[in-house]
Formats: sequence, C-alpha cells, structure tokens
Amino acid sequence: MKRDSKVTIRDVAQLAGVSPGTVSKIIHETGSFKDETRQRVLDAIDKLNFQPNIIARSLKTQRTLTLGLVTDDIEGVFTMSMMRGVHGAARANGFDVFLCNSFGDTGSEANELRSLLAKQVDGIILMSGYRVRERGAPLIPLEQTPVVYLYQYTLDMPVPCVIPDDEQGGWLGTQHLINLGHTRIGFINGPSHYEATHQRLAGYRRALESSDLTFEPRLVVSGKWYESSGYRLAHELMTLSKPPTAIFCASDSIAVGVLEALREHGLIVPHDIALVGFDNRSFAADKRPPLTTVALPLCEMGTMAGELLIEAVLNGTPSAGIQRVPCQLVVRESCGTQQA
Repeated sequence: MKRDSKVTIRDVAQLAGVSPGTVSKIIHETGSFKDETRQRVLDAIDKLNFQPNIIARSLKTQRTLTLGLVTDDIEGVFTMSMMRGVHGAARANGFDVFLCNSFGDTGSEANELRSLLAKQVDGIILMSGYRVRERGAPLIPLEQTPVVYLYQYTLDMPVPCVIPDDEQGGWLGTQHLINLGHTRIGFINGPSHYEATHQRLAGYRRALESSDLTFEPRLVVSGKWYESSGYRLAHELMTLSKPPTAIFCASDSIAVGVLEALREHGLIVPHDIALVGFDNRSFAADKRPPLTTVALPLCEMGTMAGELLIEAVLNGTPSAGIQRVPCQLVVRESCGTQQA
C-alpha cells in the first residue's frame, strides 16, 4: 500500500484486521483492548506511516494540541535555550509547537500570527530573542487565543510575561564578591538603552548598600557588550588611584576582554583580582581561569512560559502579570574559591 499522507484510518483498520472504530479508540487511548490487538494496530500505523487527522480530532475536543512560538530573532544568543524550555513543557503536556521567525519586522510578525490563527493553534508565545523590552499588545486581534510574552513584557493587556530577574542577578554577583571580603568592586555595565543594564546596576547598588559599603560612581563604567569594551574599560578602572580588587561585568563577553586587560597590567586572576561575569555563556567555563558568572535562567523561563500558556489553554485562567525568574550563581575559579 502507498505510504503517504493519503493513508486513512480505514487503511489501518484493514491491515490490522479490525474495525475503523477500534483504530480510532486505540489512537485516542479510549476503550479496553487486548495487548495483541493494540499491537497489531500500532504496527499497522507504523508500517503505513499513518498520521492522525489532528484537525478532525479538534472538532470534538475544541483543541488542536498545538502552540505557536513567534520570535523576533531565531539566531539570537539566548533563543535556543528558551525554545528548548518551551518545547519541553509542550511535549510533557502532549502539545506540539509551531516555530515562526518575524526577523524583527512588524509586518512579518502580523503575517505569522495570522498563519498561526489559521492553523487553529491553542495558544501563542511572543518571544524576544535578544533583549528584555516592553512592547504593546499583539499586532492583530487574537480573539480568544491565549498569549504569553517571553523575554519581553507588555503593560497593555493582562497576560503572563516571563522575564529574568536582572536586579536579583546584579545583587547575586556583587554579594558573592562581598562575601569573599571585597569592598572595592568595579562594575562594567552594558549600553544604557538596555533595561537589563539598569536592573543589574540596581542590584549592584542594593548589595553594596545592604552591606554598608559606599557606592562610588568612579567604580562604575559603561560601554557595549563586547570584549573590546571590557578590555578598554578595565584599563580605565585599573588606572584609578585606588583601583578595585574585584570586577563584576554585566556580560561574559565583557569579562573576557577584562581578562586580557588585567594580564597586560601584570595581574593574575584570581590571585590578584577577582572577576565575575553575567549570562553563563558556553565559553565561560573554558576560559583560563574558568569564569564565575551569573546564569540567566533561559531554559527555566521557556519552561515557565510554556506551562503558563498550557494552563491558560486548559483552564482558561492565565496567571497575568510579570513573572521574574531568579538568576543563579555559577561559581568557578575566577574568584579564587569554589564555594558560593
């Protein structure tokens, strides 16, 4: 028999020697059947490469067991980790995910949303692939389709929004250095037009203040997220009359540039100065010394977004509002200790 998408439930029934109703019940896991009968049906499905008609099934359940995920940057640094979390939550609950890329274009996003609605997805996740930001409501009306924002948020409608707790992350990295006895901690931040930089600086300041340490503006410098920026700004900090004994960087890429600059100053990390990064990028563990860093909870955020969306689909009671997921400290050798 021809193995293609035109195979029907009757073809499966004929090959297995049962009725179409029996095949339907076994597919939907209803009814009671002998193991031998069930296995014959499953073998026939496999041999014919039969694909159940999900849309037809949805006429009865009013669900397609599919979700849509629209990202503005499928190649973003953090995209794959969040997608992995969404996918895991979906599969654990019997859902599949349609992935769409808008390339950051509003017209493309609207088209992708229309396509997902045409596929009758049960819910949609709108995900930023590169930075936390506030944005408005979806570009087209989604009718009754539940929506969750991931790595971005909206104040225009009461929907779940899942973002990292960047302020807590800033506090976490700074507090770790304070616990190690450092009182002059330099902070190299990212560009001011990113919300994360303001949140991470707020966490840095809160950790200092809670430990009765004076905030010194000269110990805080800002640039881009790149290694070259960390290299340049580390030189600036180390030429102060009283340079820091530790440096906390708002990204791991910045920290890599700092490492090179410190070597040029004749300083050995962590013997002479401690260093902490942010993000827990894949290369952080491979540096010499391996980099202590604050890990963004990317996969956890994706999992939470998926679970919140499925909750809204199944129960109609979305947990509206901003959900801030805590960051985690990953302790390696760049601070001179393996203990948090």
